[in-house]
Amino acid sequence: MRTPGRTLISRIVLSTLVVTAVAMVAMVATIMLVLSALTRNDIDNRLHDQVAAVAATVDVASDGTVTAPDTQDDSIDDTTWIFTADGDLVQGPHVADKVTAAAASLSNVRTEAKVDRYERSFLAVPVTRDGKVTAVVVVAARLEPYDSTRNLTLLGLVIVGLAVTGGSAAIAWWTVRRTLGPVESMALRAEDWSEHDLDSRFEASNTDDEFGHLGRTLNVLLDRVAGALRGEQQLTSELAHELRTPLTAIRGEAELGMMTTSDPDLRERFGRVVEVVDRMSTTISSLLAIARNAPRPDARTTAGALVATTLKHLDPAGIAVSADVGDVGIAAPTEHAVRALSPVVENALRHAATSVTFTVETHARTVDITVSDDGEGMAPDDAESVFVSGHRGPRSDGAGLGLALARRVARTLGGDVRVTSTSDPTSFTLTLPRN
Repeated sequence: MRTPGRTLISRIVLSTLVVTAVAMVAMVATIMLVLSALTRNDIDNRLHDQVAAVAATVDVASDGTVTAPDTQDDSIDDTTWIFTADGDLVQGPHVADKVTAAAASLSNVRTEAKVDRYERSFLAVPVTRDGKVTAVVVVAARLEPYDSTRNLTLLGLVIVGLAVTGGSAAIAWWTVRRTLGPVESMALRAEDWSEHDLDSRFEASNTDDEFGHLGRTLNVLLDRVAGALRGEQQLTSELAHELRTPLTAIRGEAELGMMTTSDPDLRERFGRVVEVVDRMSTTISSLLAIARNAPRPDARTTAGALVATTLKHLDPAGIAVSADVGDVGIAAPTEHAVRALSPVVENALRHAATSVTFTVETHARTVDITVSDDGEGMAPDDAESVFVSGHRGPRSDGAGLGLALARRVARTLGGDVRVTSTSDPTSFTLTLPRN
């Protein structure tokens, strides 16, 4: 089962930890089972040897009287009892009453019997003479030493198991870190190249290991990506260049018409033509700037300079603008960053009711510039469609290219443009690499 968010190293270490722990549990369980069987066998052998030795010393007279070995009571083993066939105690140690009662409960057996009570294991064996039971010998063995040994063994095995499990996890972590270190380094370099330098490649390697194969594969992929981007840039440049000439002619004809007519309606129409042509020229200039002048890796600006330059080319038209953004460093040239921010600000000024606000939030590697307005907002479903080329809102009089162009320029710079709030306020956030 894969847990979302876990790194490959953590998943491998966790798998090693689980497998080792299961193996240790199985090993400890197996050893304890074997140890228990050996202990039980040792106790049984000891009891049988003891009962055989005692039974051999029991003397049974012709009249059935049972006589125990002629010894002092103090010298009798505290684990041996001798009973008559009727269950009367002939000889036994001075021990706790409950222990004696446990031994007496076996005094009437006619076949070998065994029971564990009071941390002792009792074995009763009948003594026969001429096929008749004449006495019963009961012996006992203390289980405490065996239990103590077993518990100490279990504790030792648990400690060893924990040490082996922890050591295996540590070794797995160290090994995987060293093994995947080159992969992580290659990933970081590829990410940096994708943002700043598509011409860089991994060093050619003639080795047939996995890292050599990965490096060659990434080089081929980077070649294809770089080729596709250069082809797109070249096509964009050619199309933009071809469009500028007729647009210049259209603008000239419109201005000439405005100069030669006194009809207010015609002048207004020609003025709208000039305005639309200027918007298209701005869009084409942005495309040419991206296609011909790729951002330099050493180009830098600040959030304050970027916002100030953007507002200098726009008319707030009575909208209050608040832009206290500070001088946070941005790793992008000012002219390109302005082309990413201008459509966003122009959209906010067009739809704002009374005010537009700029805010800046910094992250480890990026800077977020959020432009908010107090307009009517948009439907949540339009949060992505507004970035589609040609998409226009019901109150928009533009060509529907501004926000699409802003996102494209931002992504060229290694950032993005997205809607972060659809109403109260409506907010667009421009993300750019941080200096």
